[in-house]
Amino acid sequence: MRTHIMLALAATLAATPAARAQAPDAKAELAAAVGLLQKYHLNRDKVDWPSLTQKAQTLILNPANASGAYGPIRYIIAQLGIEHTQLLTANQIKAINTGQRAGAARPPRVTPPQGYLLAGGIGLIEEKFLTGRNEEERQYEMAARQALDRFTAKGICRFIIDLRGNSGGNMYPMIAGVSALLGKGPYGYFNNVDQPETAWVWPGNMGNIEARIAAQPAWLSRAPVAVLLDGFTASSGEFTAMAFRGRRNTRFFGEDTAGLLSANRAFPLPDGASLLVSTGWGSDRNHVSYKTVMSPDEATARGQETLDAAIAWLKAQECPRR
Repeated sequence: MRTHIMLALAATLAATPAARAQAPDAKAELAAAVGLLQKYHLNRDKVDWPSLTQKAQTLILNPANASGAYGPIRYIIAQLGIEHTQLLTANQIKAINTGQRAGAARPPRVTPPQGYLLAGGIGLIEEKFLTGRNEEERQYEMAARQALDRFTAKGICRFIIDLRGNSGGNMYPMIAGVSALLGKGPYGYFNNVDQPETAWVWPGNMGNIEARIAAQPAWLSRAPVAVLLDGFTASSGEFTAMAFRGRRNTRFFGEDTAGLLSANRAFPLPDGASLLVSTGWGSDRNHVSYKTVMSPDEATARGQETLDAAIAWLKAQECPRR
């Protein structure tokens, strides 16, 4: 399991509930997790739940402590066969929500987007992994927006969105930061075997994202954009790339992505841990679904070759009329 991918797609982790008067034990923690996975997981019908649950119960090491169920829960997740489903411990959630170390769990490091002006009048925005508190998410979005503002002030009209190495986190600030290039939404949809397709909806903590999009120059949505991918582009990094699928004047370069394309939903467990359950998958603005990997339009070797191919393509594209 790629434990560095901390946050679910299609979900923003809310603050965990207050500690209960009596701490839950491992049996209660395991039962809660089994109930959620059995009800919501994409592969819930592909396992024998009675035998799987019985086996998991034998793996409990410390019955008096809820953390004694963490190993059995991860065992069940492995049997369900979707790598993207994850368990975040109570301490991991505490570290994310407070920005402070909790036990052995450290808060994730947030690297704001970086903007680089390349030769030939091309603006590159690099977006990396993001899991953090609301303020950090807002700062991440604004860093990408400010990079775009600097580029447009210099007359730049061709852009690269570099998602190589973006292992995931929270897709919404990633997409919001470059939404001026995306135009009017929706940019994608979530699909679930139990529900009809639903458009991506901005979470409430993002504020009035539609107003921020409308305030951007309209010509940016028609500008040439190259999107860079590699085998480490995963989870929310893949969903951010998906937001550009179907956009005109856009081309993808690099490698197949990591393939963590399930849409995850976050559920709190009794001790404050969070279970990220793969409940569905994503589709782009043209309703094309992605369940395995996202492939580039032009396959290139990792590293400089990917960037060079994107630059060559962009130089051959005309700038939009303003």
